[in-house]
Amino acid sequence: MKCLECDGDKFEEKKCRFTPEIKGEEVEIIVPAMVCVKCHATLMNDTQMNQMRKAAADAYRKTYGLLTSEQILHFRNLFGMSQASFSNYLKIGEASIKRWETYFVQDASQDELIRLKCDEAYAEYSALNVHWKSHAPDIYSGNRSFSWELFKQAVKYLIGAAKSPLFLNKALFYADFKHYQLYGKSITGTRYAHLEYGPCPEQYTNLFNFMLQENMLIQAEGHTLDTSEPANLTIFSAS
Repeated sequence: MKCLECDGDKFEEKKCRFTPEIKGEEVEIIVPAMVCVKCHATLMNDTQMNQMRKAAADAYRKTYGLLTSEQILHFRNLFGMSQASFSNYLKIGEASIKRWETYFVQDASQDELIRLKCDEAYAEYSALNVHWKSHAPDIYSGNRSFSWELFKQAVKYLIGAAKSPLFLNKALFYADFKHYQLYGKSITGTRYAHLEYGPCPEQYTNLFNFMLQENMLIQAEGHTLDTSEPANLTIFSAS
């Protein structure tokens, strides 16, 4: 290997910062590269180049909330499938699987397909989303359409005082019910079911599990929950 700048032949492998372009946007990554001892120019071998392409693709994916190559590979390994079997399961070409597990960025619709067919919690959330959209606001939802964003932030806020699902469910109900009493509308639009230990949001187990999987909530000691970040209270309006 010869340096393209000074023709030197001595290199050290170091982690270097690069800003490659993916889909017309620059991403910042730090990956191994060969650095010329004499002039400090950087050069990459085939292995390092592939690492850079994969790191750049994953950096772009993370920016836009897409599954990374490792996450896609995790789903395939979880099912114990070869790339051919996995492609047949998803009903897409095998070449796409090979590219997604390396440096090719899937589009949003392809990402949605993988999540729906591989991520149980996401599939349940998607089904719930259809359910919510198919129900018009009525007295059982506090005269408001269900808002996933408002529900998430309400959970994050109330979890500071009610860390177990049992008390958190009660706190959510009381907050929605009191707001309905005062203003004729609930806060979140959640529908509640009458269960043994009191009112609970419909499908609350699936909702909390999805928040745990997406790292919005953290499983603390025992059966208690905690939030990974403070609630964004700016989304709550006077209406």
